[in-house]
Amino acid sequence: MDLKDFVKNSLHQIAEGIIEASTALSGTDAIVNPSDITVFTDNSQAYGRTSIVPKQSNSRVVEKVDFDVAVTVHEGKAKDAGLKVSIMSVGIGAGGKTEAKSGSESRIRFAVPMVFPTKRT
Repeated sequence: MDLKDFVKNSLHQIAEGIIEASTALSGTDAIVNPSDITVFTDNSQAYGRTSIVPKQSNSRVVEKVDFDVAVTVHEGKAKDAGLKVSIMSVGIGAGGKTEAKSGSESRIRFAVPMVFPTKRT
């Protein structure tokens, strides 16, 4: 897999995950990747606060959810193996068969700001 394809696919999947998480939490007051954040200093326990919205006296605490994901790319020598991208792959073939593989591991680190839910709406 080319580096550009790896970067493109990784960013696409991260963005889709953020959208799906936001949709799944739509029945709560959680906010995934909120806009209008006032970011605190590195010494603060929280990432920041949401900007004060009219008719709302308090802003909400924004936490930073950190991810550190190991991604492996395996190229098998079995028939129809091709390239396989997986997260934290163990490397055992289907049906208990083992196969010769060559591959590489990459790490992706990213953070998503989030306002955690306090209630269901």
